[in-house]
Amino acid sequence: MRLEEVLPNLKSGGLSTTGFLFGAGTSVEAGYPMMGGLTRDVVAGLQTAEREALDEVLTANHLVYDPARGEPNVEVIADHVISHAIAAQQSRFHQLEVRLRELVTQVILDVPPPTLDMHVGFLEALSRRSFGQPACVHIFTTNYDLLFEMAGAEAGVVIETGFIGSVERFFDPQRFAFSCGRRGKASFSEHPALTVRLIKLHGSVSWVGRGGRFFERHPAAIDATDRRVMILPRRRKVMDTLHAPHDALFTTARNALGSDCRYLVSCGFSFGDDHINSNLLVPAVGSGRMRLFAFCDRETDGMADLKSAGAFSAGFDTCGIANGVPHDRGTDLWKFSRFAAMFK
Repeated sequence: MRLEEVLPNLKSGGLSTTGFLFGAGTSVEAGYPMMGGLTRDVVAGLQTAEREALDEVLTANHLVYDPARGEPNVEVIADHVISHAIAAQQSRFHQLEVRLRELVTQVILDVPPPTLDMHVGFLEALSRRSFGQPACVHIFTTNYDLLFEMAGAEAGVVIETGFIGSVERFFDPQRFAFSCGRRGKASFSEHPALTVRLIKLHGSVSWVGRGGRFFERHPAAIDATDRRVMILPRRRKVMDTLHAPHDALFTTARNALGSDCRYLVSCGFSFGDDHINSNLLVPAVGSGRMRLFAFCDRETDGMADLKSAGAFSAGFDTCGIANGVPHDRGTDLWKFSRFAAMFK
């Protein structure tokens, strides 16, 4: 599959109308776990009393944890724990919710130094395709890790995350609307290079909240008492996205999709987040304001409201969809290493 089939805008319009949507599948080759592995590590980290509380929650919902498969996964577990905590009003279930968040964070931080080659190569390839001209690309991600921030430093690409500062950075969503450049007496010349607006929809291991404000620090500098700003993996995330800073991130994404970003390519994203599908993707794709090309190992239930749209295409391991029409040509571009290589 040629890049021009995926992003036909690159022939004439360049990068500036382009966006990417990345999920856990884009981090697995760098060393991070997929959902099953994450679930197994989180459950294994529970203390005896915490595991007993979890089993009580699962039993109440007619579920049994299978450690070999890592099921029910941590998203389902979190949903049931939060619902049970609200219904039972017992502190041990509220503490279990907090503990799940801590363990998800710890599993991510415990990954050995990740392999950055693929992410660095991807950003360098995008930078070359800016041809020394001002260009802005949006990357939307549900991942908590810092792969793109670290890769941006290695590749010499500006990564804008909405935070300002040096040792401790503070959150200001207006940063996503700024352009860097040089101001003359009566003119402004935008910086002739690539800028990536990285919108981390579910937060990050480097973000903390304090007194209604949000800050970014190196994960090693975050105290155990700091409140990390991460939406816990769960199916019912929509309520979490109504609160700061996630509300501002979703507003930024909603404003970009279908306007600044008219060609979106996803990789490693399974469309399992209903709040992203219904609030961000379906309105833009269904109205034809944005074309979406999805790479995934298989078709998922979350694509149901998208797959028949004329502005939707997809590539799966053994088949695909072209402009809303199914076909039997498969691809391996759902692997991030192959996806990144396509841009070289």
